[in-house]
Amino acid sequence: MDLIQDYMLGHEAAGIVIEVSEGVTNIKVGDRVCLEPDVTDGTCEFCKAGKYNLDPDGQFLATPPVRGCKKRFIEFPADY
Repeated sequence: MDLIQDYMLGHEAAGIVIEVSEGVTNIKVGDRVCLEPDVTDGTCEFCKAGKYNLDPDGQFLATPPVRGCKKRFIEFPADY
């Protein structure tokens, strides 16, 4: 597998929710949403201070090893 050929671009996304997991209460099917491309686990000192964008372990869409979101559907954490 060639990383360049298999890599998917896209880190700025918006869409409409088509399904939510059990227990998700902050969004519902049909909601219009935009995605925060920097996903963290929320446990480091930066995250706890509300500066999750500084988390050195954050996973950013379209930055290796995380594929991007330029596709029809994407599964994504409800908090982001």
